[in-house]
Amino acid sequence: MRSAYLAVDAGNSKTVALVTDAGGAVLGRGRGGNGDIYGASSVPSALDAVFGAVKAALTDAGTAAEDVASAAFRIAGVDYPEDAEFWDSHVRERLGDLGRWSVKNDAYASLRLLDGSGVAVSITVGTGPAVAARAKDGREEHSGFFVFDHLGGGGLGSEALKAVCQAWMGVGPETALTEALCELFGVADGWHLRHDFTRRFGARPATDLWRASRVVLAVAGAGDAVARDIVAAQAEAFVKYAQWCARRVGVDLASGELPVLLNGSVATSEHPAMRAALTATLARVAPAARVVVADASPLSGVVLDALAEGGVVVGPGLLARVRDDHPQDFLMT
Repeated sequence: MRSAYLAVDAGNSKTVALVTDAGGAVLGRGRGGNGDIYGASSVPSALDAVFGAVKAALTDAGTAAEDVASAAFRIAGVDYPEDAEFWDSHVRERLGDLGRWSVKNDAYASLRLLDGSGVAVSITVGTGPAVAARAKDGREEHSGFFVFDHLGGGGLGSEALKAVCQAWMGVGPETALTEALCELFGVADGWHLRHDFTRRFGARPATDLWRASRVVLAVAGAGDAVARDIVAAQAEAFVKYAQWCARRVGVDLASGELPVLLNGSVATSEHPAMRAALTATLARVAPAARVVVADASPLSGVVLDALAEGGVVVGPGLLARVRDDHPQDFLMT
């Protein structure tokens, strides 16, 4: 009898997998690297990240694919129909004994966290952006490759570096980001900061800028105008894409018909600048919409998807039980 459920959340910073029972209790965990076929160093490495995490979770649970009633794969880079078909074929080839499974973009991961129905708009601000909407009639849309702004933690770091360098050059306003980023990366000034990330030999990887996101939020929260403008610009862009996703499923965001869930490491950070900016922007653009800040990670939403798609009723009790109870470093990027 199949009694296990598999949830996989794969992004650009990490891939995490859980095996649970029908009550949402964790039986096994697994971690891997970048699971985005567009963002990883290669397609094989993305495959290794996802299926390596799955293997680790199944092993940790002492179970196998044939014991899994249903699985939900929410993977960054599942942006077009052929991407879903690609992953579906690999799941069938490697884990064909699963009872059933679904493959969707990771933007859909958080939707069930509101009330279990999955009918909502989610704005996930993590390393990168993920926005999705699902209407009552089942229509879905996600942002995918139709985001034309550098958003999320990577975008915050990039804009902060630009602001520091332009302040050093005298072509931009002074900002407290200068001291904060120079201290974070151990450099003397904007010249050395730029050099560290762009020099021909030994340059820092661009992914190091992700580390600056919380610094930007902290400096914005302390009142720095430049940092506040960086955060506000991102909030405006995220809400713009949320509006587009809602309209694509036949709903005007301003109608309040769809609640909005805020999630991701940047939006739920201990520094509230991003969620405050998002909440303020939504209050202006869609004042009737109910806005909720998630109290669980997107992975918990994927667990709910796996359970619901396997026939488990997602009621208030299950919603309360499926929360993040993991070793400290399991969900860290």
